[in-house]
Amino acid sequence: MADAKSYDIRSILEEMRQEYWQGLSAKTEVQEEFLECITFTLGGETYAFATGFAAEVIRLPKLVRVPGVQELIVGIFNLRGEIIAAMDIRPLLGISSPPLGAAARVIVIKGEGFTTGILTEAVLGVHPFPLGMFEPVVKSVAPAAREFLRGQLNRDGEMSMLLDIERLLAAPQLVVNH
Repeated sequence: MADAKSYDIRSILEEMRQEYWQGLSAKTEVQEEFLECITFTLGGETYAFATGFAAEVIRLPKLVRVPGVQELIVGIFNLRGEIIAAMDIRPLLGISSPPLGAAARVIVIKGEGFTTGILTEAVLGVHPFPLGMFEPVVKSVAPAAREFLRGQLNRDGEMSMLLDIERLLAAPQLVVNH
């Protein structure tokens, strides 16, 4: 019976209960969710969209004008045997369109059933953005652009506008009539 005294079930259960509650309080820290975005500049402002849509970033290729297409499609280019339309979405977003410089890049986007390229003034990189920090788009943004924006983020004094790339690619201005 001497062994029975050293084995106190109540103290063991109390210790287990305390460990359980300590474990729960340690796990209550909320894991912040991030959206990985490719960031780039248009009209001197920073824009971003989810990297899941971006296939690659390339230097500005030689663009061949195609007569009779929308003015947003500035030309086509050959990317490893695939002919891709290059779009300048700045007019669609109400942004001025100065000539593109040496830092200009094309972000190749894979959409549903097609591939296209978006001209950018510069690509800044890929950054994780905390989802909880996105705010609604301010009213000072042009109404035409607001329909293609999911939100904005002020991070380290830098404002980034999150594009709704799916809505942008489905815009009537970009859809070619068959």
